[in-house]
Amino acid sequence: MWGLACAGQLAAAATPSAAPATGASKNTPPPAESFVRSPQLVMAQISPSGQRVALIVTTPAGRRVVAVRTLGEGATTKTVGVFSDADVNQVRWVNDERLVFDAFQPGVQIVEGGAGTFAVNHDGSDYRELIAWRQSNDILGSRIQRRGLPYGWFVWGTLDDGSDDILVYRRTTDGSGDGMLGALARLNTRTGGLTTLSSGAPPFATHWVLDAQRQLRVVATTRDGRSRLHWKKPGTDSWTVVVDEPALDAGVLTPRYLENDGTLIVEGRNGRDTTALLALDLASGKFEPEPLVALAGFDIAAALETDSQTRQVVGVHTRASRPASVWFDERLQGIQAAVDAALPGRFNRLHCGRCQSTQHFVVFSQSDQHPGEFLHYDHAQRRLQALGARLPWVAPAQQGRRSFHRVTARDGLVLPVVVTHPPGVAPDAQPATALPTVVLVHGGPWLRGGDLGWSGQAQFLATRGYRVLEVDFRGSDGYGWRHFQAGWKQWGGAMQDDLADAVAWAAKEGLTQPARVCLVGSSYGGYAALMSLIRHPETYRCGVSFAGVTDIGLLYNARWGDLSEQGKRFSMPTLVGDPKADADLLKTSSPLARVAEIRRPVLLAWGLLDVRVPPEHAERFVKAARAADVKIETLSWGEEGHGFSSVANHADYLRRMETFLARELAP
Repeated sequence: MWGLACAGQLAAAATPSAAPATGASKNTPPPAESFVRSPQLVMAQISPSGQRVALIVTTPAGRRVVAVRTLGEGATTKTVGVFSDADVNQVRWVNDERLVFDAFQPGVQIVEGGAGTFAVNHDGSDYRELIAWRQSNDILGSRIQRRGLPYGWFVWGTLDDGSDDILVYRRTTDGSGDGMLGALARLNTRTGGLTTLSSGAPPFATHWVLDAQRQLRVVATTRDGRSRLHWKKPGTDSWTVVVDEPALDAGVLTPRYLENDGTLIVEGRNGRDTTALLALDLASGKFEPEPLVALAGFDIAAALETDSQTRQVVGVHTRASRPASVWFDERLQGIQAAVDAALPGRFNRLHCGRCQSTQHFVVFSQSDQHPGEFLHYDHAQRRLQALGARLPWVAPAQQGRRSFHRVTARDGLVLPVVVTHPPGVAPDAQPATALPTVVLVHGGPWLRGGDLGWSGQAQFLATRGYRVLEVDFRGSDGYGWRHFQAGWKQWGGAMQDDLADAVAWAAKEGLTQPARVCLVGSSYGGYAALMSLIRHPETYRCGVSFAGVTDIGLLYNARWGDLSEQGKRFSMPTLVGDPKADADLLKTSSPLARVAEIRRPVLLAWGLLDVRVPPEHAERFVKAARAADVKIETLSWGEEGHGFSSVANHADYLRRMETFLARELAP
């Protein structure tokens, strides 16, 4: 019965005239739930031949299931993976007949047996459990063993080599309890047969690269503050270290693809400030003089599009101020141009199986106002057909436009800033209308923030009438080595100055009412919201912190947490500060130690199951804030961790934030 319901749901999602179910009028902002509900169509994966597409769909009951839809005339849809108490989160094609998918029970904590990996044919037959989240596959009280691998194994990739095999890896721990990659193996999805590929390979791997014969040839490792690239030359059993650099160094390389002639395609700098795709000759250790692909002012952050059968890299997906694709194949370049012409004003990413020969493509199309939809492009027919939208209840006309800027900080560093304008407000309006503003601070902090794609939290705030600033402050990834390194040991210092400088720029440009600005952030962003109230109290009216760090010292010595011992020893002392040598710096950069200086209202929220920033951060801060007469509101959830697993809780947080901001930013 669910197969029929699923097909009907997909058909409705693909109907362009379907009205968004927001319950919002033109002048009423969409409800908070609209921004945090599970997407109706989560993902679409095209089969190697392009004859079928696997879809992860959210049912009316809220469960995520996997269905297979045939493409072309007489299309049919059949559900092949559904659970009453678990959601499908990932699906891949093993070959043109068979799929593999993961399913997890919802929530932060997964009970034993509450997750697993499964294989099934496209018609729903020959179903098999491959990996079970159990410590052992022995059945208590018997000599019988369940089929499949136990907890600790995960899918690494697929092959499309004529077999029913996939690649799996085992995650294990070292002597200090830190997670690390263990074995890499081929797993037959019909028989369960396992063939190890990594015997004798260097330990502590972060990346593996196979050659055209699907043999392990390149391993990248990180250990004790060193990053190394190892190569096993064909015809030998020994591994040679090709590159050995400090782990926090501009010379570190990320291996991506191995050519048949021994040329390794890597992400790296080779003397540049920003990363690019480079060609490295493994035998000589020398780079080609020019990069294969590079972006001006941005790290490449490449996602390779590879023909699943020939294993040739045919394109690169990346993002500058917006998502973009570069194709090495002239035919595929023409197809991209045709799709872009049919969907103007969108960011259109093509995905293919056997890319060099197929006529069928899945297109993911989005814009700053559109959360995205999946389409099928038939190149032979020159036809685009909708498969379904991610969030069909979100009306693009009710979303704000986004614009990208480069702003100069007080010390001359250039800061990328994405601005989300309220619905109906043109980004380039002259004169600009100054509006109350929210500075939305990303977590990490060693991550890249936003681009011009749709952003749920930014749009939620913009639909409430705020102009939203997302600043890629120093230390953020994605903008070159100098931008990244400028953030070292700058928690509570120049990283907070960057946010204030962006506000000053927005006020000067007439975008922001300088007396009506608040901060919102999660994780590091939550820390920044609190610390900015201390460092720049004149700039902000309030701060909202979810899962925010309040005591940097606790990152090193909390009773429980998931920060690795390797990270504490070799990365954090450089990036944040040494707990002994920089003890004074870490104390003065911690909101807990300076809570009495906060004279602006705070909304503090956290999950009691958070292991990244344990609840101790919030609990200590709340006690100290109340003792110092800080105006503070609190929110906590017993079943949440370092983020939200419950739509109801997430929507509750947004509504409470909305009420808090409306009160504190009132004229």
